[in-house]
Amino acid sequence: MKKLLFSALVLALAVSSCKKDDDGDDRTCNTCQLEILGTATITEICDNGDGTISVTQDGQTQTTDLNGVTYAQYIAAFEQAGGSCN
Repeated sequence: MKKLLFSALVLALAVSSCKKDDDGDDRTCNTCQLEILGTATITEICDNGDGTISVTQDGQTQTTDLNGVTYAQYIAAFEQAGGSCN
């Protein structure tokens, strides 16, 4: 059940969007793809180094608190939900 809820959270973050906030620093980023109902979505997920991530999709960025989860754990959960990252 926890995996399902976390996967739903990852999916919600991947498809949500708001104002872009890119400061151009050297963050760790992954380009991830998730197919939903036959439509592939490309999402860039960046570790901000302060316990938050920036999720960019369709040119829109949302900054989200990781709530104690590491960046690596977040990416692993995204992949467990059916996504692929590089």
